[in-house]
Amino acid sequence: MKAKKTKLPENLYHYTSLIKYRMILATGKLLLTPSNLKYDNATLHDEPLFFNGQKIGYKSVDKYENYHPVVWLTANDHAGAKNTGLSNDKIMCRITIKTNGKIWRYLPWRTFCDKYNADRSVASTLKQTANDYLNWYVCESEIPVADFAKVEFLAEDGTYKDEKDIPGFALTDIAPELFE
Repeated sequence: MKAKKTKLPENLYHYTSLIKYRMILATGKLLLTPSNLKYDNATLHDEPLFFNGQKIGYKSVDKYENYHPVVWLTANDHAGAKNTGLSNDKIMCRITIKTNGKIWRYLPWRTFCDKYNADRSVASTLKQTANDYLNWYVCESEIPVADFAKVEFLAEDGTYKDEKDIPGFALTDIAPELFE
């Protein structure tokens, strides 16, 4: 029996908050984050999150934080909290990445889970947090800003638009104290 060939979408999307987008610009790339392939509640704890020497919040980590880290992506160009599992602030910015058919670089999440034997209970929990998991992809390397095809921001009307097309919006107004 032949294995089913996966067709890679032309575009994948990474959604993030406005402040995190400014951090992406400052670092020049989408950084790797935990893959959530494995989880250990016994070692789960919050650690301060710093940027440019300033504490900007907390992140939850466990002993598997660095177990096959990834950049999370989706084929869905209309993300919402319900279908992605992301909080509303994390869908304020949509980054479009052209895949250029690079199936070896952008893996469907389910293929990635199989490749590294994801903990079944963790995978099940992730599936339950968002009804769109069939559209999830991961990249096992950082993605440079140069690879961004387009960056848009969520406007008040619920659509994604270029910064210049949103009256009164300026990215530089977002947390300017962190970028001085």
